[in-house]
Amino acid sequence: MAPQIGSRTSVRICLDSIVTQPRAGKGYPLKRRKSYDKKLIMILDRASGIFAENGYHNTSVRDVAAVTGISPAGLYYYFQSKEELLHLILESCLSSLLGQIRLEVNGITDPSARLRTIIRTHLDHHQINKNGMRVLVHEWESLSGSFGKEIRGFMREYLHIAVGTFQELFPEKDPKELRANAFGLFGMLSWVDQWYRPERDLPIELLAEQFSGIFLGGRVPVKEQASSKGGSEEEDSAARWSKKTGPPSLLSGPGF
Repeated sequence: MAPQIGSRTSVRICLDSIVTQPRAGKGYPLKRRKSYDKKLIMILDRASGIFAENGYHNTSVRDVAAVTGISPAGLYYYFQSKEELLHLILESCLSSLLGQIRLEVNGITDPSARLRTIIRTHLDHHQINKNGMRVLVHEWESLSGSFGKEIRGFMREYLHIAVGTFQELFPEKDPKELRANAFGLFGMLSWVDQWYRPERDLPIELLAEQFSGIFLGGRVPVKEQASSKGGSEEEDSAARWSKKTGPPSLLSGPGF
């Protein structure tokens, strides 16, 4: 059974691969034993928190040692440098996000439904991994060599998924327009970290509908048309909201 959107299953799958598979070549993590994966998960979680709060360049390995309760010498058992630690955080974040997106869009042939699913999955992932997503947005360019190359590979894969979906939606557009659509989507999703607060803003499923509407306008996925009666409470709520509000005006508010 596939993990639910928002679950930590895909994160654990990713980290299991990090701690058990050897990497060849300079700049790659050393082979680690599976028995240490729980401690590595804790290190990545707390390190991403302090990187998100203070910034990668303003955080030392001693700072990471303080929040994890592990000595600097002990930390170097899990990574060889602070840059490798950043790489592990971003690899975990992007691998789990892309893995969940692949699972959720598998078998969805309608491109409008696929775009909605991508947006909802990304927003759900942000909610359970806020620190990791913030570090990704602000610090990915700090990686060099093989570390940076691997992270850029994940980003290119995500870009390929988004551009392919927009191409199916808008076959009349040229490649430059499709690329602009994809990066516009990524910018919008990345900016959520700067303003979204669950206690004062839209529920995440309705926010996903608003974001989807910016690109889709009045397009309704085939599946949604067929199941407009008897859907789940969450789906019915989102459908009512999109009908109530009409064309979205989210980006016309203050600060945009």
